[in-house]
Amino acid sequence: MIIRFLGLLKPRIIVGNLISSLGGFFLASKGNINYYLLLLNLMSVSFVVGSSCVFNNIIDYKLDKLMNRTKNRILVTNTHIYNFAIFFAIFLGILGLLVFGWFINILCMVLAFLGLTIYVVFYSFFLKKRSIYSTIIGSISGAIPPVLGYCSVTNHIDWCAMNLFFVLFLWQIPHSYAIFIMHLDDYKNANIPIFPVVQSLSITRVHMNIFILFFLVFSCLLTVTHCTGYKFFFVLLICSTVWFYIATKKLYHDNYITFSKSVFYCSIIIMLVMNIMMSIDFVR
Repeated sequence: MIIRFLGLLKPRIIVGNLISSLGGFFLASKGNINYYLLLLNLMSVSFVVGSSCVFNNIIDYKLDKLMNRTKNRILVTNTHIYNFAIFFAIFLGILGLLVFGWFINILCMVLAFLGLTIYVVFYSFFLKKRSIYSTIIGSISGAIPPVLGYCSVTNHIDWCAMNLFFVLFLWQIPHSYAIFIMHLDDYKNANIPIFPVVQSLSITRVHMNIFILFFLVFSCLLTVTHCTGYKFFFVLLICSTVWFYIATKKLYHDNYITFSKSVFYCSIIIMLVMNIMMSIDFVR
């Protein structure tokens, strides 16, 4: 029961956001790591992201009933804990924001609040059930964790922080579209107007490829603008090219499930590699 309840936090999403926040933190630290500040950053990001995930489960529980991959979530099968889940989400959100504001800096608290508000209110509550472009808005909040990591160290927004934001924003679109295609029937059954449901697979692939190309450009700009070194440049150039190649491969017998899994797993590998390279190949 406890493990299922903790599933509301969506641990894999928290881990993914922690990894991207770590990349930003190490990039800004330039080898001079404040481990106390690092711990506070990881705690804050975990609390705020966990809060947004719980809120997302609360808002989506009726939709989750209609999807095979989510129909066994605890709020679907045990609605009596619904009110406690609301309290839990509010508690985590406030706790995370207070840690950011009190122990780190006000800038990070404001950024975290914006990310939480955009994801919960604008994406989950208003747009997910109504707009084909909801993913674009949701990706704004998903691009904030690396900026939180970076600004935890610098306490200001510069070009490098903005570039990190755009890199993560652009990465999330093809990554999310790949997930949507993998579970396309579920989204159709729930009548959620995500891009691959409303548009054809071919048009969705075109959009994925465009965002991957922009991701490649903005990733390389981190080196051009002297945020990262040339090892980062060449590694990301190779990885992004492979990702683009996989996303443009011809489909045989409409095997879109295999295609989406390939794009998805490649995106995960690229995210891990990118954050590792940012952590070790920075410009002093």
